[in-house]
Amino acid sequence: MNDPFVFTLLLPLVGTMLVAAFGSTSHVGARITALIVSLVTLLFASRVTLAWLGGHPYEIDVPWFSNAAIDIRFNLGLDGLSVWMFALSALLTVTAILVSWEAIKDRAALFYSMLLLLETGMLGCFAARDIILFYVFFEFTLIPLFFLIGIWGSEERRYAAIKFFLYTLAGSMLTFLGLLAIVLWVYDQTGREQMTFSIAKLVAALGEHPLPLNLQLTLFVALFAGFAIKVPLFPLHTWLPLAHVQAPTAGSVILAGILLKIGTYGFLRFSLPMLPDATVTAMPCVLVLSGAGIIYGALVALAQGDMKRLIAYSSVSHLGYCMLGIFALNKLGMQGGALQMINHGLSTGGLFAVIGMVYERYHTRQIADLGGLARRTPMLAVCMLLFTFSSIGLPGLNGFAGEFLILTGMFQRAWSDAPAIYQATWMTIAVAGVFGVVLGAWYMLWLVERVFFGPLKEPGGHAPAPAAHGHGSHDHHGHAAAAHDDHSAIHDLNFREAVALVPLVVFMFWIGLVPQTFLAPMAPELDKVEAIVAKAYAKHDWKSVAKTEDELNHRDAEDAEKKTEMKIVNVVDQLPERGGE
Repeated sequence: MNDPFVFTLLLPLVGTMLVAAFGSTSHVGARITALIVSLVTLLFASRVTLAWLGGHPYEIDVPWFSNAAIDIRFNLGLDGLSVWMFALSALLTVTAILVSWEAIKDRAALFYSMLLLLETGMLGCFAARDIILFYVFFEFTLIPLFFLIGIWGSEERRYAAIKFFLYTLAGSMLTFLGLLAIVLWVYDQTGREQMTFSIAKLVAALGEHPLPLNLQLTLFVALFAGFAIKVPLFPLHTWLPLAHVQAPTAGSVILAGILLKIGTYGFLRFSLPMLPDATVTAMPCVLVLSGAGIIYGALVALAQGDMKRLIAYSSVSHLGYCMLGIFALNKLGMQGGALQMINHGLSTGGLFAVIGMVYERYHTRQIADLGGLARRTPMLAVCMLLFTFSSIGLPGLNGFAGEFLILTGMFQRAWSDAPAIYQATWMTIAVAGVFGVVLGAWYMLWLVERVFFGPLKEPGGHAPAPAAHGHGSHDHHGHAAAAHDDHSAIHDLNFREAVALVPLVVFMFWIGLVPQTFLAPMAPELDKVEAIVAKAYAKHDWKSVAKTEDELNHRDAEDAEKKTEMKIVNVVDQLPERGGE
């Protein structure tokens, strides 16, 4: 009964061994095997997704570490929060393999094995229904990406890989301790004979036996450490630009398209439903950080001369929108944040793929080295424009639907019945979100104008050249290091590259034109989360906050008035003496 689901989860893992067997002597055998495995996995993932949408979900639930005292289960399944990210993981793995087709020739079997291992971790992470299982897959994704960056990256690949690994590992360890504390609390309060690690059971138990606020806040910070670094939320973003710039194209596609969303998914899956009171208390701070990240990421992107670094900082800005929607804590905002997770995976994954294709042709990522490429590669320019329009939220494409819901939810929150000081702050953040859309259009359209339009400008290194680590020869700025004069080597989008990009474009239009197709399956699960946090929001003592603020303001006014009176008295006391003199 669960055969398609089992095959979807196991095929990438089995594929790593097949790639090693058939690709040990030739990079051609490695990439063909990896492509076949990823396509079959996508086929089964599509079947599982369609079955879930049709009301016939697949689920695996068997004991793992289970005895009289503890119950850890190998429990995998899909729901509204995970179904689309599960399918997107399978789709973007195919894209990642296709964009690496000509770029990776050094240790190709190991490279494609790491990609398939990474796919295993991503699929498992979104399907896991047990905390231990989720954490295993969550940590598992670090290992293959660490090697992808460290072996096949650019000049600073080792430093980038280590920084990425240490940042995310440190945060995830705190997250694990927080999740374990939740399990122990539920076990102690409910008096169960077995300690459960089931996510659904824990959420239900915490609804009946909520943690005290102080403990919730402590655990929220622990979970926040891992998920916010993974997002990455400003100012915990510093590992991301370096990782993107140094990673191979496939690594950037997967990192931007899927792995960053594990952070936002973690907030929706764990922090909000399990720690609702702490979520409401922390909401103002998270909203401020989200708004700051939107503006900061956009402004820094404007200043970049490297295409990959520009898109990396755009991810900081766009993930700020996801967090803004989620922590608006209302229906519209959460729906927009969840939808934007998918949108960002499609648009930014596509942008990194196109930039990788440009890099294969010219061996440079520097904007100043390029210009007028639409004359040489018109179809590639069309794809770049479509992904750009999606990224900046053009109506009719997927980015508009997500950003519209997020900003509407944020403005709705700003006009809520919260204290005036919060209304002003949230309104400012909402306006900053609108301004971030303008900045996003600025840096993305400016990038397209400089690279693809205007006078034709090509660097000397425009022809394919042998590459160390599959990346071509370049200096530490990503400039072309070798000069070639064979302009005939530059070609437009070929069939393989079109196959990698066209499915992303199709889904961009589909979500943009009929967003309800994707929103409706997510709605029931998001409604449950929204109901939990809405209850916490309603009982939050906003009036005492406002009263405290009023008391502080009144006390400051009284102190200022007393100081003024003392100054007047002192002046008056001194007047007779001066008159006598």
